[in-house]
Amino acid sequence: MVTKDREANISQKQKGDLVTLLHPQHFSPNNLASKPPDNSKPPTSFLFIGRWFRFGVMLFLLLSVLLGTAGCSTNTATIPWSVATKVVPVQTVQLVVTENSELNPQSDAPNVLAWTVDGKAGRLVVFNFNNPGVCSNKGCLYVAYLIRKDTSPVRVFSSYLNPNLPRNRLLLQVADDPTKTSGLPCLQVQQPSGDNIRQLVFCFNGREYQLAKSSLIEVRGK
Repeated sequence: MVTKDREANISQKQKGDLVTLLHPQHFSPNNLASKPPDNSKPPTSFLFIGRWFRFGVMLFLLLSVLLGTAGCSTNTATIPWSVATKVVPVQTVQLVVTENSELNPQSDAPNVLAWTVDGKAGRLVVFNFNNPGVCSNKGCLYVAYLIRKDTSPVRVFSSYLNPNLPRNRLLLQVADDPTKTSGLPCLQVQQPSGDNIRQLVFCFNGREYQLAKSSLIEVRGK
C-alpha cells in the first residue's frame, strides 16, 4: 500500500514538472522571459540608419558650401592666372607693384597673379594685383606690360575693372586683331552695365592698348 502511494506521489510530481515546462509563465519574476521588452535602447538597425543619415546630412552641407563658394566666386577664376613670380622675374613683379600702386613691392609681389599672351611684338603679361589695396568703387586695377628680350618692360594697358560677372562671362580674353599688323592680339573685356554686359575691345596701336570697339550685350533671362 505504501508503495502504491509513493508511486502515485512520484507520478503526480512528474505531471507537475511537465506542466511547469509547458507554461513558462510560472517562472520566477526574475526570469527574463517574464520581463517586458526594454525599449530604452533603439534597435541596431535604427542606429545604423541614423549613422548613415547623419553622414548624408554632413556630406550635403559640405557640397552646398563648396558649390556656394564656387557660385559666388568671380570670373577671374576662369582665367588661367599664374603666380606672377613664376612667370616673370621677381624684380619685374616688384617693378610693376612700385609703378602702379603704393603696396610694398617686397611683401606684396608674391601675391600678384599674371596671365600671359604671346605675340609677334613680344610677350604680353597682364597683372592682377590680387589685393584690395588697389580696388575702389570702379573695380580693381589690372595692368599689362609688353616684355621683350634685352629691353625694359613697358606698360601698355591700365584700367580698373569689375571682376564680378555672371559665371558664363569672362573678364578678359584674347580677341583677333583686325589689322593683323600690331604684333599683339586685341583684348576683349566684359563689364557689368546695369542688367546687361558691356563688351569692350582694346587693340594695340604700337605703343599702348586703346579702345577699338564697345557694344552692349543683353543678358537673357534677366
